[in-house]
Amino acid sequence: MQRQCAWCLRFMDHFGEPISAPQPKRYEVSHGMCCVCGSLWLEQAIRNTDEQKAQQKQTLLSKIDDQGA
Repeated sequence: MQRQCAWCLRFMDHFGEPISAPQPKRYEVSHGMCCVCGSLWLEQAIRNTDEQKAQQKQTLLSKIDDQGA
C-alpha cells in the first residue's frame, strides 16, 4: 500500500522518508506523517510546551484539617 503524508502530501517510503513532490490527496492510500513533517511538528510541540506555566500544587489536606479542628 502506498503511503502519503497528510501534511505535505508527498508520497513516502516504508521508513517515512518523502520520495516525491507534493501530489493531490489520494484517499485510497494510507496517510500518516513523513519524517520531515514529524520533526517539524515535534519541534513546535516542544517549543509550545516550554511556554506553559507549571501547575501549582494544591494543599487540600491542610484545609480539611482546619475544618475538623
